[in-house]
Amino acid sequence: MSSLKDRKYKDELPLNTVNKIRKILSDLGIVTIETDWKNSAKGFCSVRVEIANTSIATNGKGTSHEYALASAYAELMERIQNQTFFRLNDTLTENAMSYKDFYYAPDEEYLSVDDLIKRNDDWFSYQINNLNSKTDTYDLLNKWSKTSYEHTPLDFVSIPYKNLNTNKLSYIPVNMVSKIYMSNGMCAGNTFEEALIQGISEILERHVNQVIINEKITPPDIPRTYIQNFPRLDSMINQIESKGNYKVIVKDCSLNENYPVVAVIFINKDNQNYFIKFGSHPVFEISLERTLTELLQGQDINNMMGLKDYSYKNNLSDEHQNLLGILINGSGYYPREFFGSKSDYDFNEFEDTSTLDNKEILNHIVKLLNDKNFNIFVRDCSFLDFPSYHVIVPGLSEVDKFDDLDSLDNHINYIQIKKLINNLNNLSNEDISNLIDLINEAGYNPNMSVTQILNLDNDHNTPWYYSNIELFLSALNYNHKNFGKSYNHFNKYLKSLNPKYYNKNIINHYKCVRDYISMRDDNMDDENIEKNLNLFYNTNSVNSVMSEFKHPENILNVEYIDEYKHRYKKTYTNTNDIIYKSLKDKYILSNINQKSLSLD
Repeated sequence: MSSLKDRKYKDELPLNTVNKIRKILSDLGIVTIETDWKNSAKGFCSVRVEIANTSIATNGKGTSHEYALASAYAELMERIQNQTFFRLNDTLTENAMSYKDFYYAPDEEYLSVDDLIKRNDDWFSYQINNLNSKTDTYDLLNKWSKTSYEHTPLDFVSIPYKNLNTNKLSYIPVNMVSKIYMSNGMCAGNTFEEALIQGISEILERHVNQVIINEKITPPDIPRTYIQNFPRLDSMINQIESKGNYKVIVKDCSLNENYPVVAVIFINKDNQNYFIKFGSHPVFEISLERTLTELLQGQDINNMMGLKDYSYKNNLSDEHQNLLGILINGSGYYPREFFGSKSDYDFNEFEDTSTLDNKEILNHIVKLLNDKNFNIFVRDCSFLDFPSYHVIVPGLSEVDKFDDLDSLDNHINYIQIKKLINNLNNLSNEDISNLIDLINEAGYNPNMSVTQILNLDNDHNTPWYYSNIELFLSALNYNHKNFGKSYNHFNKYLKSLNPKYYNKNIINHYKCVRDYISMRDDNMDDENIEKNLNLFYNTNSVNSVMSEFKHPENILNVEYIDEYKHRYKKTYTNTNDIIYKSLKDKYILSNINQKSLSLD
């Protein structure tokens, strides 16, 4: 068998990994589709793997087709076994959620607010000890208890994680895990060691990324002369730069703390925009390779998506949302300091760990964290017999904050909004007023659609006001006979449309709707409305608008909505239910015991 270094520190050859995972999925009756292959530069491959008839999909990247496939399939196993696609998901039926008498895992426990406080286990103790002294713990936890979708017997569904430093279990509420950490630290690999190295590396990568952005740090460039010691990496950079007027800069993001993190800046000098990726691994060569391949994951080098325009003075309206966009979607604006030439610390060569095996590499990175007094919590979720875990390092892993009351309030509002929209046909006037207020408070991007809020697929049969939040607010206000507000929202939507991308007849129809609503706001009678509209719009359009909008109480076509949701649930949701139940069948038969987790 090839050496560990030749296998890029993977404990198995990539095709063996792919075939093992394909068999696991096949035995579950799960069909996968491999799509969206990209290979626009030599040594850069990426692919998307989807589960048929669902929205479940993961991306993979690598220096060859085999490694890209292994990456995508391993991530699919990571997400499936960590149940990322199913946690806090209101598209699953209650029957699937409670199937086999557990929501997420056979070893889950139900805790009240008081139970959580009385237990005071390692993880919760860390959170409480780091709270602002003015924070009311009960108030905070009661807010948290409102962020679940499942019908819990108590306030929280909690699952055990083992603190590898103290060997004690902590039962952490699933809604806290999902909101605070999201997918950060979820990992899979051919072995326990390979997986945990990946999980810890991802945590360090995202932590360093946040610190550099929040503290506006200027990391030093890694000299090209140093990278030339690794000819394959130097060749990969040359490949990118040779494809256009592009520049690649590699940054040492160790923070002078020995964190094995690097960043790559891709710059298109023709239009002055950029794209940045961070990556981490204790072996420098793997760290940089992963960062470079991540740069072109799902990308065509000749048509890069997600690039940001460079501006020395870039005043962001919402820095927190920008940071979340970077951590979740991988794209956002960086402070000007990041591009500076005068670094805040000097570049030092990375420690050479290339001769270590994965067990030794894991011990190396764990020691780094232990020396900095960080605890490492791990949950084994390898119930499909492919090593998969979730690693949490309090103080490093957080994507969101435990005690961010504003964020919790926004999340609670989001849950209420979804519940109200899903029950649109039964809403009272008071409920509709409440829904309008909640949406306005949420401050959604005006280009967002209702289908996105509900996690539904776009469909040409959806009601017209599902396609945009401004249209939805216009319809809600129209239903409520708030014609002035309805007009404002509709007009805002109309102004946002670029005539180059829309059929002229559609634009004219929208204008007719806008003016009809405006005339209703002026209390004009139907006869005069019709005469005025016919001066500017064709008769068919006028008749269509007046027919649809004549009765405000009927504008929310609930039968139409129910029919759409029924079709949606019959196909998409039922597929998710079937998959979730088959996963639970396997989970309940597994012999996973968190107490047996150990680095030894």
